[in-house]
Amino acid sequence: MTDMAFNYEVIERDDWGALASKMSASQSALITPKALANIKAFNDQISMDDVLTIYQPLVSYIKLRYAQYERNFAERQAFLGRTDHQSPFVVGIAGSVAVGKSTTARLLQLMLQADMGEASVALTTTDGFLMSNEQLKARNLFDRKGFPESYNMEALLSFVNDIKDGAAEVRSPRYSHDISDVLPNEYDVFKRPKIFIIEGINTLQTSPNSPVYVSDFFDLSIYVDAATSLIEHWYISRFDALREQALVNNDPSNFFWSWTQIPLADAIKIAKNVWKTVNLPNLEQYILPTRERADLVLHKTVGHVIDQIWLRK
Repeated sequence: MTDMAFNYEVIERDDWGALASKMSASQSALITPKALANIKAFNDQISMDDVLTIYQPLVSYIKLRYAQYERNFAERQAFLGRTDHQSPFVVGIAGSVAVGKSTTARLLQLMLQADMGEASVALTTTDGFLMSNEQLKARNLFDRKGFPESYNMEALLSFVNDIKDGAAEVRSPRYSHDISDVLPNEYDVFKRPKIFIIEGINTLQTSPNSPVYVSDFFDLSIYVDAATSLIEHWYISRFDALREQALVNNDPSNFFWSWTQIPLADAIKIAKNVWKTVNLPNLEQYILPTRERADLVLHKTVGHVIDQIWLRK
């Protein structure tokens, strides 16, 4: 058994894959190698075998939990004598930077949409709730970007509270990874999806100034996990890939452009220092300790291969 799998049933990849149902016609039409290439994050890896072995059973499990949620909501409304709109079923996805959370979130959204309809499944990230770089610098927090205190947690908690209130419309601030900053006055707008996926490193964390966890609003939480040494390797590889993209695109506005103006060895040295001084402490102190709060853990090994699923008992 993998370390720290306390209170989880650990299911090996092949055993989990045996639970897969046949892909629906709509899924088969949408989930293709080309589609996977379009949704996967930089330097991540995903294959059709992963879709069939890992994500098909996971989608079935989410749909099972959603059906239970619908029944529970109807029973609660009947008990209270209310006829409110059903609030979305919220799925939270957490994990370190560079571990593949975005790929997992986008793939789950695509597969669920194939069966439930495009408007039925929404996806946003908590990146948009980071303070802007200007705000972080003014508060001497720029070197702590990604740490709990760098987020506008009041706004994030208000956002998820509105979702669970069944608000007719909610707005999520946009974030650009090209410039590594929040886009001022730009939002994604959502109108009562059936399932709402929220992805981010802080989705299982408490607010520094509130006893409420973002995950208190979740109906299912997923943590994407891997050995720290692997995540470091993936982080450095992603940094190199993003640097190369900025160079190929000849885009001085890109956040990674400055690293293209120095030798590669020097850029990699800087990236390793950022990992050691920023991302590693954040992972060890604030992200990894939230893993045991998740309902389900996707454990990865070399090559981003998911070798185990931890399912809360």
